Amino acid sequence: MIELKLQSILRHVKSENPEKRYEALDQLFEYKQQDGIEVQIDVIKEIIKTAASHFPERVDKWDNPSYYLIDFVCDFPMPEVIDGLITHFDGLDLHAKERAIEFLLSTEDEGVLYFLEEKIISLIETVDFVIPIEELSFYPVLIKAILDSSLEKLHSTHYKYMIYDLILSLNVSGYEQGYKKETILASLLKDYQTEKQEYLKFDHEYSTKFVYTAWKDSYFIVRNRMKLFISLMQYYYSPEIGLELKQILDFSDPVIKTQALLVCTGKNLPYEENTIVACANHIESAEMTYWGLKEKNLDHLYPITEGKQPHLAKSKLFFAITNLTEEGEDAVTHFPEDIQIIDKVETTNAYGQPVRHYLMSFSEHGTVYAGWAGGYALEEGDDTADSWDGTYTDFVEFHSASMEKHKEEFFIKRAEEKHEYENSVYFESSPKLSMGAWFFLALLITHWIREALNGFEGSILPSIFFTAVGGTLCLYEIIRNKKRKISIFGLQLVKKDGAKQYSIGLDKIKKIEYNKKHVLVFNKKNDLALKFPLKWVRYELFHLHMMEHTAHLKDRPFIQT
Repeated sequence: MIELKLQSILRHVKSENPEKRYEALDQLFEYKQQDGIEVQIDVIKEIIKTAASHFPERVDKWDNPSYYLIDFVCDFPMPEVIDGLITHFDGLDLHAKERAIEFLLSTEDEGVLYFLEEKIISLIETVDFVIPIEELSFYPVLIKAILDSSLEKLHSTHYKYMIYDLILSLNVSGYEQGYKKETILASLLKDYQTEKQEYLKFDHEYSTKFVYTAWKDSYFIVRNRMKLFISLMQYYYSPEIGLELKQILDFSDPVIKTQALLVCTGKNLPYEENTIVACANHIESAEMTYWGLKEKNLDHLYPITEGKQPHLAKSKLFFAITNLTEEGEDAVTHFPEDIQIIDKVETTNAYGQPVRHYLMSFSEHGTVYAGWAGGYALEEGDDTADSWDGTYTDFVEFHSASMEKHKEEFFIKRAEEKHEYENSVYFESSPKLSMGAWFFLALLITHWIREALNGFEGSILPSIFFTAVGGTLCLYEIIRNKKRKISIFGLQLVKKDGAKQYSIGLDKIKKIEYNKKHVLVFNKKNDLALKFPLKWVRYELFHLHMMEHTAHLKDRPFIQT
């Protein structure tokens, strides 16, 4: 049983021997990678309690049992986990607290959010804490409360940019645009000027190849900070900010230039037509320009009106390749050049919707490779920019096969991936032994202990009969439960009850609700399609997996929390 193995891990992570701690954490990581595992509540509670206890002095960065234990339990979104994290929060390591906060924010519980408000503000005041910007972006009221207490951290080296990120999230949410405008505008101008000087060190020699092959992180940090400040200029505007935006439109970096252009279009500020054309045509900013304008309902300003899809496909493949990460001494820095559209194929995705993929070629380190960009959804039009996942390269040399052979290999790969996906089980749950069965087993154990202590006085035939009958009933229940399952099998939600099996496509589900006894699954016509006992699943886990496996759908179902 996994519970016994987890108990062993809990003992070893507290060992004075670093090697034993490493092996225990490695084994814990292996369990974390397994899909659909279930752990008894009492063991999960013990894991949280252990994470908040004292550990031997660390010997390296990996040596942080508190964090890894909490990271493990955060895969189990149950009320007991929430209560345990709140109860033992103060005893956790700082990194474990950061992970716990990310998890607790996902609960969307008002009481939990009040708890987090106090804890986050306290952490900001006392330690160098990493604020979970993305997770907080859904809670503008909480962000405002944090800013009200921590705005002076704009002058902190550690917190400066995180506070600016929170300010941007608050403004983007629309909850309070122009929050403390005079104070923030003064700081924004001052900090932007400092960062601009850092950027100008790169501007004169700027080239896309330098960025991705030489400058890398040292430049990306500067670029991201510039983008942050420019985004804030949308909400903190002044004549001086206007002059800065005008200057940015002449910078060499197309990404920074596009960020300023989007602010100008949003505020109806003047810009040159050749600026938007340059941003739309540059491989680093083509998609950013289009989607930035579309988000503002200004996509009619996008200067490429025909052949938009193949144009954006080049940018999509570029980033798919440059974002590939390799580690080690022999790691290769990927930078594709001379990206060309060769041909296109049209097919359907897993849901039968028409999509288009582009066969492409690109050069890297003197070799020409084949790549694919897509799949572009064709339901909304022939030249739409909307796409599903499907952009990649296997670094197959382009001239090693004919164009038709590349297409053949593409369809073979898609068929294999589709078969694997549609035949994979991503969640599975069966009913556990009933309370009556557990009660009987407890009585049975107690009875035999009493008989043993009494030296088996008298006839034990009634006890044997009682054990045989009860054991047979428990065994029958176990066997029956194994034939009862709820699973996410490929693209289907499946209910199996003995020899009977029922299923519904994930894309056909309109909503999932539950009551005290049953989980109810409705189709798009709002008819009841599936119904199964609530005790067949841990609903919190079922909800989590259903959310994950329907997140990509255009028409996502409502899933009751």
